[in-house]
Amino acid sequence: MTSWMSSLPSLGEFFPPTPRAFSFNFNFFRLWPILSILQWTPLGKLQAMGKTSIASRFNLPGRLAWCLAESVGPLNLLYIIYTLPAKIRPAPQSSTSFLGTTLPMQCELLACLYIIHYVNRAFIMPLFTAPSMSPIHPIIAAAMALHQYLNSSNIGSWLVYSTLEGDFWDRTIFSFNAVCLTIVGLAMFNEGLWSNIQAETTLHNLRRDAAKRRAKSEGKVEVTYDKVYVIPPPEGYFKNILFPHYVWEWLEWTGYWILGGAWGLGWGYQSPALWFVIVEIATMLPRAVRQLGWYEEKFGKRAIAGRAAVIPGYL
Repeated sequence: MTSWMSSLPSLGEFFPPTPRAFSFNFNFFRLWPILSILQWTPLGKLQAMGKTSIASRFNLPGRLAWCLAESVGPLNLLYIIYTLPAKIRPAPQSSTSFLGTTLPMQCELLACLYIIHYVNRAFIMPLFTAPSMSPIHPIIAAAMALHQYLNSSNIGSWLVYSTLEGDFWDRTIFSFNAVCLTIVGLAMFNEGLWSNIQAETTLHNLRRDAAKRRAKSEGKVEVTYDKVYVIPPPEGYFKNILFPHYVWEWLEWTGYWILGGAWGLGWGYQSPALWFVIVEIATMLPRAVRQLGWYEEKFGKRAIAGRAAVIPGYL
């Protein structure tokens, strides 16, 4: 046990991640799908958040906890791509760098796409578009922050350490296959991002309208949004499933993985972008199924209108 502990990277090796720390983070992150099996058991209730949140004197304000936890991802990624390149040998000195990281253009573009997603996820959504956010328990917020640290560390390290692979600089991103895959990847990422935002905005607007109707019926001047939930009507994004925003996010990050492969950073089992998709599905799918049950309990089967959680007609 002592020898195993002594073989672990020191704390300083994680900021920014050394190769040993990157390997440790990546291997730990790949345990997430196994741990997510617990969400299918009664222990899944311990992940109570949002509409399924529970009262606790330890709960943190929802907006604050969400912003702090989710912002770990983009801030850590920026920290890594601006500090780690100078620490590796040979240090990358790409002439195509446009962010000043010295990384090649394709790595910086992947960083930009990641940041764009999380600017919305960590700041715009909780602070400006969501009418309210339920309190979050500190343990849940800490788990969210850990997830963001691990994922952003893996993606950031991937963007930097890929440049050390022997044939990386010989891989062209302008071949016919690479260009075709780039078009597909960008289309999937952009469509997934846009539709994810639109589906969530639809939910937010439905909640706002319901809160205003409730305030009007109760003769109140002030409109409160806390714990106001509605089931979306079976139309548009919600015609066949109740959590289209989850599916669109999976599509978005699948496009991101395709871009990483097309741009020479690898496709296979060692791709952090691939594992990002796997972990997203493994953790979000049981949450969607649990929340489908919550909708049915609160609004009844008739309101569900035969819709599934994320896979029409199945799940």
